[in-house]
Amino acid sequence: MQEKIKKFFEEFAVEEYHKGDIIIFANMNLKSVYYIESGSVIEYDIAARGTRAILNTFKTGAFFPMSNAINGIDTPYFFEASGPVRVRKAPATSVVGFVKNNPDVMYDLLQRTYRGTDGVLERLSEIMQGDAESRVMREIDIIKKRFGFELVDGGAHQLLRKIPELELAERTGLARETVSRAIKKLKASGKLRVQKGHYIISQPN
Repeated sequence: MQEKIKKFFEEFAVEEYHKGDIIIFANMNLKSVYYIESGSVIEYDIAARGTRAILNTFKTGAFFPMSNAINGIDTPYFFEASGPVRVRKAPATSVVGFVKNNPDVMYDLLQRTYRGTDGVLERLSEIMQGDAESRVMREIDIIKKRFGFELVDGGAHQLLRKIPELELAERTGLARETVSRAIKKLKASGKLRVQKGHYIISQPN
């Protein structure tokens, strides 16, 4: 599956970005889809007060923004390189045709979409009824499921990539100071540990 997708995009031009580079601006009249050969890209919105809210993260093997390509509307969000990123840029019409003609690719895209939707619903549930600690813990757990790997410690813990407190604030909609206090409480309760800058969930869901 992934080899088929990779082979399709290899026909198109390569673009490289550094951390912090904006790949797509909000409301850009875009006619292309980007495939990530290496690295990861964050999708975010900017609130009226100027704060940034991270909505999604695309990792190697993903292609975006498909809502723009399929529905023919401008994306209202920004897409930014979270580190060194190498992408392939293809015409949106070509990508849509490729997806339509390959049911297995379409099914894979649907799986990705529904996983993303589940993550959004989890966030919404926590915003509606959770406190700061549960919102931070839920976000770390979402990132764990997508980017984490097991720590050899009886299989009871999950080790994550480093997540700056500012990024957690942008993902949860909480102030950075609130996130810092929540992490301290989670560590004090034993639900969360930090090892070499990586978060370890002591009681995985």
